[in-house]
Amino acid sequence: MRITKLIILQAALLLISTNFVRSQGQVPADYCITTEEFRLYELVNAHRVIFGLKNIPLSASLSYVARTHVVDLYTNHPDTSICNLNSWSDKGSWTPCCHNVHVPQEECIRNKPREIASYPGEGYELTYAEVFDTSADTVFRFWQKVKEANDFLLNRGSWEKKNWRAMGVGIDKNDAVLWMGQRTDALPAPEICREERAGRKNINEGISMAAGPEVVSSPTNRFYVIIASFQSEADARKEAERHKNTEGARLRILKNAQGQYRVSITDFASLDEAKLGKEKYGKMFSGAWILNF
Repeated sequence: MRITKLIILQAALLLISTNFVRSQGQVPADYCITTEEFRLYELVNAHRVIFGLKNIPLSASLSYVARTHVVDLYTNHPDTSICNLNSWSDKGSWTPCCHNVHVPQEECIRNKPREIASYPGEGYELTYAEVFDTSADTVFRFWQKVKEANDFLLNRGSWEKKNWRAMGVGIDKNDAVLWMGQRTDALPAPEICREERAGRKNINEGISMAAGPEVVSSPTNRFYVIIASFQSEADARKEAERHKNTEGARLRILKNAQGQYRVSITDFASLDEAKLGKEKYGKMFSGAWILNF
């Protein structure tokens, strides 16, 4: 039985072929990511912003490699015996990698993005697996609590000198991987798959997509950092417009049952994250406070 695992390593060299890979060294033109994958991407960037770091662009190439790897992990289980989660099986037309601390195959891993997706540089991979199907929030919370993983996400420790310019995510069943690269991906960021977009719209039913920031009128159970409150939507929008260029801002307008409009500079999945966000933005906006809505 597989158990929750964590491994951080420099990622990957390989030629790829699985049921969804159409050609070696090339990302399909219609490649898309799931809402859970996009959610993990958003969580990582929100976490970085709290600590004053820049957002990392979403990479189609690295996401394609990530999805390929999680499918191989789930389907073929190369992480058996002495091989860890960074390993690749011999079940496809790629170079298999059996990586472990005693006999590392870092080069086999590190060059995977270049071999699979023609990404112009090396890649670095963070992995996760558990017994049951997982979610973006579960994966992120785990990585956030493990120092080695958190260092990877926040460019600390041995990762301090790395400059991440591309991020890729993949989630399938009970596996998840995240790839980072120091080279800009020439491909445009992947879109959320059409059927996933439809589901996302239903989930966010209470969010209006009018011009400017979203108006959230139904509870989302997220934690918002509020910087101002108004009695009219027009005034709230004017205030949001003033701060649209604030670094790391993800502006929302919250409308409650009493007809009040509150301007949120950013929001988070957990209270602990929101407290850190408030600490950061509280220096810019005196009186900022946290609202769970």
